[in-house]
Amino acid sequence: MNILENIHSSLIFYPTKEFYSSPADEGIIHEEVFIDTEDNEKLHGYFFPAKNKTTKTVIYLHGNAQNVSTWYTAPVEIQKHISVNFLLVDYKGYGKSTGKPTIEGVIKDACAMYKYLIQKGFKSNDISLYGRSIGGAIALELGAREKVKSIVVQSSFTSLRDIAKEIYPIVPGSLVRDDFWDSKELIKKINCPVLISHGDKDEIVAVSHSYKLFELANEPKKLIILKGATHNDISSYLNKEYFEALKELFL
Repeated sequence: MNILENIHSSLIFYPTKEFYSSPADEGIIHEEVFIDTEDNEKLHGYFFPAKNKTTKTVIYLHGNAQNVSTWYTAPVEIQKHISVNFLLVDYKGYGKSTGKPTIEGVIKDACAMYKYLIQKGFKSNDISLYGRSIGGAIALELGAREKVKSIVVQSSFTSLRDIAKEIYPIVPGSLVRDDFWDSKELIKKINCPVLISHGDKDEIVAVSHSYKLFELANEPKKLIILKGATHNDISSYLNKEYFEALKELFL
């Protein structure tokens, strides 16, 4: 990893090692999983089976902070409305996962998650991706490389360079490689159904990013703007329209 990417990674990733809770604490049925990556690290996470047995499975790619001990509530809440399996795994350096997160490394992590499901016997046309914030960019990277059933991009950005210029205006945009998580270009390569969602009060990633991604996405596509939702509380604003859209994508 070069010095520039090291700087990028230190500004982007905020991994937490401490575990705050576990699905076991709440009696949630799950399987603890460990996944080997191609760069010889080991990822930790959870597989949440649907209440009704199904092959339909969603890889939930979480945001840049905390770990699966706080993120597991998001897929579990979705399962209350949709009978689908979820795989939630920490990137390198988060929670019990070994190594350190890097911009290119987390893409390898996502590929390892996908490969894990394929090796477990799941078919590509049963696997969907759900990416939250930076997870949305990672989902598009994975979806451009592998066949998937559908993709959800939630509260994400058009490119790393674009969001860096907004969050760190004193940092010259030229210091951020334009090929790092360039979702504007990646989404043009996606041919499966895509749902893009965003809170209209998002104070970290402006909702304009999702409008632009929707404009560039291929059909079939859907855009849902959740009124009142900010970047970190968007899960509290998911509504009937949203869950119906997820059913169409996942089942």
